[in-house]
Amino acid sequence: MGKVTFKKVIESILSGDILLLLRVDRLLPYILVLFALGWINIFLNYKIERTLVEVENNKVLLENYKIYHAQKTYQFVKMGRISTIEEMLENGGSKVGTPEKPAETITTK
Repeated sequence: MGKVTFKKVIESILSGDILLLLRVDRLLPYILVLFALGWINIFLNYKIERTLVEVENNKVLLENYKIYHAQKTYQFVKMGRISTIEEMLENGGSKVGTPEKPAETITTK
């Protein structure tokens, strides 16, 4: 190829041969690699963003489970109190109550 002039550049732009005039065909493997790397970058960024959204959603879910666990722990501790059990027995119509005299120990000789 000869000297690249302004006229040749304009003619090659109009005819669609500008890439051949600039000898970009030698760089085609590098352009394809850059294109592939660009797509990989976009894909990885998308996956990272989805993972971060999932982490945020799981943080909210974990906080709700912590609150639920605290409520259930409170209910469990409350159920273990003698006054609560007596109240539940009375509401259920049971005649069982606290002993009026202490338990006796049976001993054998």
